[in-house]
Amino acid sequence: MVSEFHEAFEWRRRLREHRLRLQLSQPEVARRAGLSLSAVKAYESGDRHPSREAITAITQALGLPVEEVNRVLAGAGYAVDLRGLLNERYAPRGVDWFATEVERFLWPVFVTNQASDVLAANRAFRRVIDMPLTERLPNPAKWNIGARASDPAFAACMENWDEVMSFLIGLAKSELRHDVSLEKPAPWTSDAFQTFLKGDPAYIARLPRLWQTAEPVPYTTRMPYRVRWRCPGGEAMRFMCTMHVADIWQDLSWHDWIPEDPASLQALQDVC
Repeated sequence: MVSEFHEAFEWRRRLREHRLRLQLSQPEVARRAGLSLSAVKAYESGDRHPSREAITAITQALGLPVEEVNRVLAGAGYAVDLRGLLNERYAPRGVDWFATEVERFLWPVFVTNQASDVLAANRAFRRVIDMPLTERLPNPAKWNIGARASDPAFAACMENWDEVMSFLIGLAKSELRHDVSLEKPAPWTSDAFQTFLKGDPAYIARLPRLWQTAEPVPYTTRMPYRVRWRCPGGEAMRFMCTMHVADIWQDLSWHDWIPEDPASLQALQDVC
């Protein structure tokens, strides 16, 4: 693929076009890039093939965006700057940004980290699961989805508890950075797991069977799951849920719980 790109993309001509567009002389580009004038001339003419470091220095001197830099690198036969591209396309977001963003939605929305701690949640989500309507969430560990799964006040409302837990277990099984098991959970889930083990024995007893039967859930940018929720004394709500990548660098995930049918939408409106 790189060789085909190399043949199809005239990267030397593109660098020259960018230089002329910016009204920069070859001596000025050489000065900004920390290269000799003879080297810059030879690179443009094709008399010499630049190193990857030289191309990077020239593209930085020209102020080219990451995508254009990658086109030049690939055209010259070098590996692209994938991390730089991801940083440009998926800029890191802080929890404060998510705490504001989730409130734009009328259905339950929340953001979790890799340990399933709820770091940000909108009003609809907090009302559905009876979370105090504070401006900021309390200690995230208190609102960890896995940790609360053995709390009867929370778990009894999850009518498809086994299905949701199987989804969470499937995510754990697909984790490539750590060999996980019930005896040795991933380090970032250890606190939540210990809290879960202090909960209702009836729910704890169901975990080993689910661990054996749950299939791994491959990590993609969009992972669907279902929730069947019934608030105490209320109507059942059927949610089609989607877990999206929210921040690739901080392992944050965005969750949408969208009502599946008119009855669920009405029940959600009654709660909110």
